[in-house]
Amino acid sequence: MTGIILAITAACCWAWSAILARLGLSSGIKTSTGTFISMLSSFLIVGLLALALNFDEVVSLSPAALFWFGLIGVVNYVIGRQFNYASIDRIGVVRASPLFSTAPLFAMILAVSFIGESVNTAIVIGTLIIVAGIYLVVTSQ
Repeated sequence: MTGIILAITAACCWAWSAILARLGLSSGIKTSTGTFISMLSSFLIVGLLALALNFDEVVSLSPAALFWFGLIGVVNYVIGRQFNYASIDRIGVVRASPLFSTAPLFAMILAVSFIGESVNTAIVIGTLIIVAGIYLVVTSQ
């Protein structure tokens, strides 16, 4: 049950972040500036929390872990956030957020392609539902 509560809380936080991004972007700020400000504030807060709560673990990270999590930071939080904010700025929160929520579709494709994860009936059905949702969002006026 705790995992479900955490997932719903995360979803609410992502929803608020889209609203706050739209408010910030509507004040005339460029998406790259918004990305920089949000990245800097996130880095400072999470960095301080990680050092305060898990100092020994942070300073003993292996080079491989640093590489993979560094790559996550570039792909997800820098490039992904930049494109997310640009889409919110151009098509609005209501259309951008459902499209942003297609991440499970791409995660499934990439996981099967690159790390050999298996697909079952539930995953195929879920993927078809995601594709149907994308179609509805993109074709709606």
